[in-house]
Amino acid sequence: MEPGADPRTLRQPIAAGMAPAMAPSMMPAMGPLAHQAMAPGQMGMACGPHSPYGLTGMDMLRGLNAIEVQEQANFMQEFTAMIGLEIEMANKYRVLDQAGNQLYYAVERTSCCKRQLQQGCCHDCAPWEVDVLYTPPGEANQLFLAMRRPCQLTCCCINRPVADVIDQTTNQKIGSFRDPCTCCSLKFHIRDASDNEVLLVDGGCCCCQPGIWCPWPCGPCAEVVFDVKDMTHHGKIAEVKKRVPSCCTWLFAPDVDNYHVSFGEVSNPQWKAILLALTIFMDFRYFNTNRNNEEARQAWRQ
Repeated sequence: MEPGADPRTLRQPIAAGMAPAMAPSMMPAMGPLAHQAMAPGQMGMACGPHSPYGLTGMDMLRGLNAIEVQEQANFMQEFTAMIGLEIEMANKYRVLDQAGNQLYYAVERTSCCKRQLQQGCCHDCAPWEVDVLYTPPGEANQLFLAMRRPCQLTCCCINRPVADVIDQTTNQKIGSFRDPCTCCSLKFHIRDASDNEVLLVDGGCCCCQPGIWCPWPCGPCAEVVFDVKDMTHHGKIAEVKKRVPSCCTWLFAPDVDNYHVSFGEVSNPQWKAILLALTIFMDFRYFNTNRNNEEARQAWRQ
């Protein structure tokens, strides 16, 4: 981690007009577009890893001091949950800067059959795959990050879940997460490319954070705060907040949450990318249960 200059200095968010003006004849050729996962309102995905203006996803993260990760509701999943027959659909997330510009878009790639294993007793063992696209305004989408959580046998404190984070522009692993076995608390270990534990994400005691066991759209139950600490000096260097988006979301899509990531003293863009991916890992692990589905099933049993 590079402490460097204080990253909390605000910088102008990227918008479509921030790139230098170029005449049409001077603009680089985009080549054929691969119509893979497309973020809403964006162009197709470019084959190359770089933006026409030279900025990559890592370059963009370097200048951001905070991001907002917004999970997207799926009508089919929420409807089937209300009748007690939830079909697990692919999770999707928008990643915004502080000005509300969408800069990244995450989409789950897990197959339909494997997604259904994420419910019930197989939750800890189920595999999943997520791709994060860099979606600069007005430009082609670019592959940015990949998260891979393979299927593994997990039982209590044995063989705890791990997910790798891969930079898709280089196909190199840049880090990973581990969900350790804890008692009455939520903690995550963030590791570097060599699997050395570098950061601790600490949600504290569950009893002190009512938003963990009783999420509510207002008051102290509306959010859960996680401190990101340096494993060497044990000081807080960043923060992640999980929030209930609104009353309507809480009623009709209770498994949908928003996450605010304040990078604080983290200046290295790779560690910022890992913290971005961490919010999705947290959501998959502990905040993806649909209350409506459980209540509907209980009503069926009566």
